[in-house]
Amino acid sequence: MKIKTKLLIGFGLLFVVVVFFGVVSVYFIENVSENSNKTLKNNYETLTFTRDMRAVLDENDFPLSAKAAQAFDNALKKQEGNITEPGEKEATAGVRAAFGQLTKAATANDQQKAERDIRSGLKTIDGLNMKAVVDKNNYIHNTVSNAMLYLGAIVFVTFLILFVFVVNFPGFILNPLNQLISAIHEIGEKHYDTRLEFDKGDEFADLSVEFNKMAGKLAEQDNERMLRILTCENELKILSEEIPAAVIALNQKHEVLLINPAARKILKIDDKPLNGIRVQDAIKGNDLLAAILESKDGDKVSNYRVKNFELVVPNLKPIPFDAIQFASYTAGKMYIFTAIKDEARDTVKST
Repeated sequence: MKIKTKLLIGFGLLFVVVVFFGVVSVYFIENVSENSNKTLKNNYETLTFTRDMRAVLDENDFPLSAKAAQAFDNALKKQEGNITEPGEKEATAGVRAAFGQLTKAATANDQQKAERDIRSGLKTIDGLNMKAVVDKNNYIHNTVSNAMLYLGAIVFVTFLILFVFVVNFPGFILNPLNQLISAIHEIGEKHYDTRLEFDKGDEFADLSVEFNKMAGKLAEQDNERMLRILTCENELKILSEEIPAAVIALNQKHEVLLINPAARKILKIDDKPLNGIRVQDAIKGNDLLAAILESKDGDKVSNYRVKNFELVVPNLKPIPFDAIQFASYTAGKMYIFTAIKDEARDTVKST
């Protein structure tokens, strides 16, 4: 899976969770708001209408005047258009019937009976609406409690997803990068057998393929370079062993590269291997060798004429961008010394 796909899945999941959280929140808010509006619109208005009708009865004598009867009838009509609770329709119809009897009552007893019936109906209507207010209030409280529970669960799930995302997702990037840095360090130490293995099928897998190709090519180039160096060393050794002059070669670390048999014989050095040994260790107790190594080109040391010259090789070292690149550098030094009598004999032969 590509890193881009992982990012899309991770952030897409977060987006879905946030949207879901928002939808649930809006749903519960709308639900609570709707029930509150219904309570205010329906039940509160009904209580207002019954209060107005009761005020007409309390503030006027019987029989009711035309104005008072009209006010009562207007409030009753509004109540008849705002029936919302079970049983409220029957109670409102009873008030309408009693009000009709009140307007037609001829005696005081009939008026009192009609008034009691009206007040009883209004009490029933008030009770139904008050009970509805309590029930709706309880429902709103339950809805809020459920909303808190659901939203809390969503928050927990969101936090859990974010925690898993924060803990695990950096590993998708940092772990391969750390492996890459470690592998580059190994390549810098010339461990060209280092390989990266990413089997995730993402961009890092492509990177590992190219890195492994690069490491393989560097290994081939290093092998070729070492082969050339070994070949040159072998040729130099063969050449030094064939010439009659004594030859000693040192590298830039002042370690012995080669010493031919003629030099071993003159310096009275046994056949123990000296290659790679520091010259300071080799000259201990050998004054002639120490004098030869400290001499200049053409100097006479004891009965020997010394010639020395620097071993210059192409400069293939990596350098900083702001440094000066030289075409070659000194990789070591070679000393050739011959006996003076042999030198004189060679001069006589040449003449």
